[in-house]
Amino acid sequence: MILSCEPNAQMTKIIPLSNAALKYSKQQGFTLLEILIALAIFAVMSMMAYAGLAAILDARASTVPRAQQLAQLQTTLYLLNEDLSQVIKRPIRDQLGSSEPAFSIGRGNEILVFTRTVPSWLANSSETNLLRVSYSLEKEALYRRVWTIPDRTQQTEYRRRKLLVTQGVTIKGFSAKTKTWGEIVGEIPQALDISFKLDGLGSVHRTFLIH
Repeated sequence: MILSCEPNAQMTKIIPLSNAALKYSKQQGFTLLEILIALAIFAVMSMMAYAGLAAILDARASTVPRAQQLAQLQTTLYLLNEDLSQVIKRPIRDQLGSSEPAFSIGRGNEILVFTRTVPSWLANSSETNLLRVSYSLEKEALYRRVWTIPDRTQQTEYRRRKLLVTQGVTIKGFSAKTKTWGEIVGEIPQALDISFKLDGLGSVHRTFLIH
């Protein structure tokens, strides 16, 4: 027996989509209103973040210079305290051979000049244990100069360092003879009252004892 099979034509069957599938297909993507709302929220958050960053940058711009100013002031007061605590009554000869007193206040732009000793544990065996120190005002800035050889020549070198930006410095000494504060001439005072006029801080006073 011979069997023959003929293909069944038109076997394609259309299956209708369910309601859930139709609903899911309609939810693909975003509407224009949703995009506009998202952009508006992003813009508001960006503005808030920028405002916060700008506030931080402004605060940093104002605190960094003040921190530098306070650091300069602290260094200046430290050096003054170290120098004045080692003052010694020892006149010197300048580079022209003229005699200079051991301690003087207000010589032109040099507001303070004196001779000091060097602690034994800091002294260099190849140099003297005396220093000549000068504090001077130059263009609203305080500078410190140090000579390791007090009796100097024209070839004697010195170290120079900028300490502090200041609008002015006032110095008063306490006289052991008169027991009063004021200008000191021809003697080493028992104490110094130094006032710095600083931008933003006003006047800063500090008293240094001189033994």
